[in-house]
Amino acid sequence: MNAMQVSRLDACAYLLHLLLQRAEASQPGFLEDLIRGVAADRAGMPDVPGREYALPVFDEVLRMLEFANAQMKEARALGRP
Repeated sequence: MNAMQVSRLDACAYLLHLLLQRAEASQPGFLEDLIRGVAADRAGMPDVPGREYALPVFDEVLRMLEFANAQMKEARALGRP
């Protein structure tokens, strides 16, 4: 990947993070629901060709969701909306 592609990917991740936080702020529990759904999808992934390529995608999605969720919980604990 070149520098422009990396910057674009980073920008997409940042934008997604902001959108997830906004969704959680307006609909508390949204991130927890997504985390449960992705974890269930990962657990239910059949043993098919290409599974080893899909599992890291689920893992990264879970990491991103859990990070956003932790930040929102911390903000709430500090009295931030």
